[in-house]
Amino acid sequence: MALLCTSNGVGLGHLTRQMAVGRFLAGTHDVVVFTLSPAAQLAMDAGFHVEYLRSHEYGTVGNRAWNGFYAARLEHLLDQYRPDVMSFDGGHPYAGLCAVLRHRKGLRSVWSRRGLWQPGKGYDAFSRSKLFTHVVEPGEYAAEMDRGLTAGGADASLIAAPVSAVRPEDLRPADEVRGELGLDPERPAVLMQLGAGQVNDTGSLSARVVASLRRRPEVQVVVTESVLTRVPAELPPDVVRLRHFPIGRYRAAFDASVMAAGYNSFQEAMALGLPTLFVPNQVTAKDDQDARTRWVEQTGCGLRWDDPGPDADPHLLAGLDGAVDRLLDPAEQDRMRDQMAELPAATGAEEIAAALDGWSREPVDVG
Repeated sequence: MALLCTSNGVGLGHLTRQMAVGRFLAGTHDVVVFTLSPAAQLAMDAGFHVEYLRSHEYGTVGNRAWNGFYAARLEHLLDQYRPDVMSFDGGHPYAGLCAVLRHRKGLRSVWSRRGLWQPGKGYDAFSRSKLFTHVVEPGEYAAEMDRGLTAGGADASLIAAPVSAVRPEDLRPADEVRGELGLDPERPAVLMQLGAGQVNDTGSLSARVVASLRRRPEVQVVVTESVLTRVPAELPPDVVRLRHFPIGRYRAAFDASVMAAGYNSFQEAMALGLPTLFVPNQVTAKDDQDARTRWVEQTGCGLRWDDPGPDADPHLLAGLDGAVDRLLDPAEQDRMRDQMAELPAATGAEEIAAALDGWSREPVDVG
């Protein structure tokens, strides 16, 4: 039995990675997913047994009380399932989790700790690494750019290959997807993954990117909308909405994409060879998206544009159109694909599952 725990996070990243690992781990273990994500149903739909606890971010109790709830729930699950190994994927191990780790004897615990932390951030979270039996780092194509506490894998027992929830063999045929979305097979299509919710807010990043893409009448624009969105956004009539999980299965239908540089979407774009213009989110808690996008610039695996904000000087804003024009250049796309084709495969989920299987058989201290 394996218990795969996830934090809530900002999007679906933590849950998606644990599901990718669980997909392989299910070959040797019964897998239970314990998540705080409101997208828990996605794991159920994928065939996992799921335990859900509402995140403190959505509750009405204080942080201290919630951590007590978390610790009690985790203790209950450990007593109920008696897992051979427990893995936590999250940026900051909760106080309730740490309390359990400190006193629970005989528990093989693993922190799946994503790398590429921003320099000078995460000291408190990093100090909790020692509470776990093992630390595993989901690999990072841009690992050489890590200048934070996680540089070089730090104290990780395993630095795996990058993790991508979607493998090349999972891709749906391009003509099938284009037919489903009503896209012309003879015209270029671009996937915009910056959120559909603000496309009608002319000052938003999403709106400015869509406007730049729509300058080119031959381009078909598709925007992703999170499956967590309750009220669908209003979109221009010539912009197509894509609401699906996982989005990656649709990528073969697109000539290029525009997205932020979060871990999951970045590794997936690299692994699947999708020419991409990355717009780094500079206000994350620890994730160094700036470093990822500097790496794609240096290696030629992608393009980067820094958003100066809607009130910046016009000449800075004009840089977006130039970046989009480069993205839409077939020669540039071929160049990026050639560079990405040289990258190693994103086999991290399989490697982490194998490590969890091995660690689950290690002797433990029950004293």
